[in-house]
Amino acid sequence: MAEIGEEVLRKAHRAFRDDDAITVSQILAEQPELRKRINEPVGPFHSPAVVSVRSRQMLDALLDAGADINARSDWWAGSFGILDMAKPDLAMYAIRCGAIVDVHSAARLDLLDDLKRMIEADPSLVHAKGGDGQTPLHFANSIEIAEYLLEHGADIDALDIDHVSTPAQYMVRGRPEVARYLIARGCKTDILMATALGDADLVAEHLKRDPESIRTRVSDEYFPLINGDNGGSIYQWELGWYVSAHQVARQFGYPSIFELLWNHSPADVKLVAACWLGDESTVDTLLLENPGLVATLQPAEQRQLAHAARNNELRAVLLMLKAGLPVAERSQHRATTLHWAAWHGNLEMAKVLLASGASVTDSENDYSSTPLSWALYASVEGWDPAGGDYAATVESLITAGSKLPAQQSGSPAVRGVLATHGVKD
Repeated sequence: MAEIGEEVLRKAHRAFRDDDAITVSQILAEQPELRKRINEPVGPFHSPAVVSVRSRQMLDALLDAGADINARSDWWAGSFGILDMAKPDLAMYAIRCGAIVDVHSAARLDLLDDLKRMIEADPSLVHAKGGDGQTPLHFANSIEIAEYLLEHGADIDALDIDHVSTPAQYMVRGRPEVARYLIARGCKTDILMATALGDADLVAEHLKRDPESIRTRVSDEYFPLINGDNGGSIYQWELGWYVSAHQVARQFGYPSIFELLWNHSPADVKLVAACWLGDESTVDTLLLENPGLVATLQPAEQRQLAHAARNNELRAVLLMLKAGLPVAERSQHRATTLHWAAWHGNLEMAKVLLASGASVTDSENDYSSTPLSWALYASVEGWDPAGGDYAATVESLITAGSKLPAQQSGSPAVRGVLATHGVKD
């Protein structure tokens, strides 16, 4: 097969990302080799482009070029198809174009008649594993669908494969009414779920049954990974990485539940919560009233500075440093606070961490890379390359003693900084 030029691929990916169906059609018309590869994995979950389309125009462009509307990802935990991802109106259009409804898409799209037909023909489908290893109940988009599935033997607390999470945990943000129905039917709950759903009585029940539940966060300590491949709790995406019930109450706008949580929080929990919430006066008061409070923090709380850096929460980082939380702790991928500041291109965070003794040489993370290497990579391939000041961050890391790379990499601006230090292509 003939090679497709990198510039052509970048242009095609950019047009697809921007939902520019006209440009995608033109490229596909001009590139027969690209058309031959149209069903190969290119997107999230190792999926063909058709799985991630966002408009009828783009779907038409791909189908005209030979895309298989029923192509699926080859994601290790369970494959996704277009009907698992598309908004309802686009999904219904895809069905008219030949997309095949399965039990998961029927549950997701509220197609009760289709769901009944399939489960009546094969009752075992109520337990079928779909995308991420979710069951049909994980996808249920209405109380009626959930009720039907439960009446036909669905496991109310089934765990998906990738996130090891229950149907109700998947629903806390986007489908709260279905989550509340599952709670009424007896599903397992936790303090984060109760808070997100605004259920003060259930929050109080959790605090009474287990006072230590006040420490629960969306982290490995409370939602541990089952193996090295799974992606962690679905709460990471539904509620946020490393958030506590206090933050969830603020995020969802439940002041009375926040007060309930606060009144059941010991001083060390209040300190960390106040730092995350940017409440400097409360941090100052707690430290004044409890000298040596930071020394009493449990290991999970000791890591919060690294988690705040991972989340790019500068205000929280500054308050945690002021409170005396350790700068050398690690977060996701065993990365230090400075790795995360570098990853985000957050110059102010990098400077304050460097001033606090953060190491520029540390490479004991999952990628065996220094903070400078993280900045170089993220300036092009990070979560938000345009949102950080990578050139200035790289300069600050080099000034602080980072070892220069053997050759240039990174964004044009970053390459310019490296060039001033003698690094060549």
